[in-house]
Amino acid sequence: MNRPKAKHVVLVAVVVLFAAQLIPISHTNPPVDPSRSFYATEPVPADVHATFENSCKDCHSNRTVWPWYSYIAPVSWMVADDVRGGRRHLNFDEWNTYTPAKKEKRMEDICEQVTNGDMPDSKYLVIHRHARLTQSERESVCDWVGSVR
Repeated sequence: MNRPKAKHVVLVAVVVLFAAQLIPISHTNPPVDPSRSFYATEPVPADVHATFENSCKDCHSNRTVWPWYSYIAPVSWMVADDVRGGRRHLNFDEWNTYTPAKKEKRMEDICEQVTNGDMPDSKYLVIHRHARLTQSERESVCDWVGSVR
């Protein structure tokens, strides 16, 4: 590639990246009603509660902490999509709106996803290394799930 062509490609890429910043992405968190929360009805031990808060709440609650990179496109699109998907699948702040069958399925999913290493999501763990679960944390979560099911 010759120099003028390379400069043109770089210029176009910069313009596209700048234009992408103009696409609005919602960073809002819905209101939280504590009576609808997972913790309002489930007897969650302190260690499991800490695991959920440390490793799950950003995508699976209405209390997402939106990091700086979630404001920069195209990463912002991926983060917002992951949060929407996470909330749609399991939202600890909407737990009491679920049917008993859905609660049962979600509890099963929690243990399965944690045991398989599918959660927390590997993309999340790239930047949030503190959210990586130890084997002991995985076992505590699954032991607790087994005790309440």
